[in-house]
Amino acid sequence: MDENTPNVDERILQVLRESGKPLTTYQIAKKAKVSWSTANVHLKDLQLRNLVKSKEDVIKSRKSKIWWMEQSTIEKFLNK
Repeated sequence: MDENTPNVDERILQVLRESGKPLTTYQIAKKAKVSWSTANVHLKDLQLRNLVKSKEDVIKSRKSKIWWMEQSTIEKFLNK
């Protein structure tokens, strides 16, 4: 990943913290102002680091992955 990785990760985490609800990759990408593919790569990396969770869901007859942060993870970031 490039030198902007922390910045993108931070924006994605901020979007998820502020949303208060699970979001699709598309919604996260739009709010974080990155492409869908960039958001997807970063979300997968954040998931490997146990910072976000995901599951497959059907939204408007289309299979989508939704992402969220657990409350305990949000609290860790707020207490930094």
